[in-house]
Amino acid sequence: MAKQTIIKENPVISVISLSRYITAENNKKEKILKKLKFSEAMLYARYSSPRSAINEYLKDKDKRIEVFDEFIQKEKARVVDNSYKVNDQKCSLECLDILKVNSPLFFAPFKNNFSKRRLKKQFTHIYTYGVDVSLSPDYAIYDLESKKLKGFVKLNFSKKPKDRLTYQQGQLITGLIKEHLEEQFDTTFDRKMCIALDIYASKVIVAPEERTWIKDRPKLDNAYNEISRVWPFIQK
Repeated sequence: MAKQTIIKENPVISVISLSRYITAENNKKEKILKKLKFSEAMLYARYSSPRSAINEYLKDKDKRIEVFDEFIQKEKARVVDNSYKVNDQKCSLECLDILKVNSPLFFAPFKNNFSKRRLKKQFTHIYTYGVDVSLSPDYAIYDLESKKLKGFVKLNFSKKPKDRLTYQQGQLITGLIKEHLEEQFDTTFDRKMCIALDIYASKVIVAPEERTWIKDRPKLDNAYNEISRVWPFIQK
C-alpha cells in the first residue's frame, strides 16, 4: 500500500526536530524542513511497549525493575502480521532490554515521584513567529506527597547513530520545555528533574543551568524567524 504524504501548509515542528535544525550545518537545514513539510502519514504507533513500561515503572512506588520483565514477556507474545510490526517488535525488545538494565540510573532523580502520560495540548505547544512547536513531554513528573508537577521526561527512540541526541540538542529540548512549563504552571523546577532520555544511546541530558540557557535562548528565536520565512518556498 502506498504511503500517504501529508503537506503542511504552515510550519509545524517538534522540539526534537527544532533542536536538530538549530545544530545542523546550513546545507542540511532545508532537508530537515522538507521532511517536515512533506511528511508521511503514520500507519502505526511505534515503541508502544517501551513507552508503557517506562510509565508503569515511574508510577510504581517501589520502582520495581521487574516491570520491564513483564513487558518483555508481553511483547514477545505479541502476534505481528507485517514487516513494519516485526521491525517495531524487534526494536521495542531492544529498548526494553536497555531499560531493564539502566532504568535505576536513568530515573534516579524520581525516587519520590510518580508519572502521568503527557499533559494537555495547551501546555505543550508554543505558537510563535507563525511556527507551531510541539513540546509534548512523554511523562509529567509529580511529587508523591504534594501531587504538584515537578518535572518531565522527553524520550528519543532513534536507532541510527546520526539521529541520536547530542548534548547541545538535549539541552535545547529540556531548556525550552522547562521554560514553557514553568511559565504555564507558575512554578520553578529543579533542572535535574527535567530530562531528555535517548534510549539507544543510554544518555540522560538534564536541563541547562540558567547562564547556559540565557546564552542559548536567542538561537530559538532566530530559528523560529528563519523557519517561518523559508517554509512557503520549500519544494518537494
